[in-house]
Amino acid sequence: MNTFEFFNQHFGKHLVEQQGKPHEAVARALIASHMLASGRRSRLSSGWAIVKPRMATMQLKLATPSINYDERTRTQAFLFELEHWIQTPTLFMVFDKKPLSVTDLFLTVDLRAVRICTPVGVQTFDYTQQSTELSPQYHRLLFRERCKNAS
Repeated sequence: MNTFEFFNQHFGKHLVEQQGKPHEAVARALIASHMLASGRRSRLSSGWAIVKPRMATMQLKLATPSINYDERTRTQAFLFELEHWIQTPTLFMVFDKKPLSVTDLFLTVDLRAVRICTPVGVQTFDYTQQSTELSPQYHRLLFRERCKNAS
């Protein structure tokens, strides 16, 4: 199963109809306007999502009961998943004003190559190693939070 099929099977199917090729459905899900729990419509323009087999969790509260909702910050949510890693394919996504592109979707399947998918590109790092000044932003944030929680 490729990343697009994974996205659609465990997340995208709750957001848009699965017509056409898998990457087309992913693109529609990422740029479409979705019904929020508040009754308004919005695209995925803030917050985060974590998609694992048979489970999608996100911060933005949509009017879709098939998705779990969580108010933690993205750093807190990502750190929890990485600290409780069970070696299952996982999508870590960050949403912002600029839509997340299908070209920036990658699965994390190993802690030595964590992929945080953001609208400005993918941040890849080895979670088992200490971050440095040259590490990607999310590696530094997660490492700092992990050290703070350990003390």
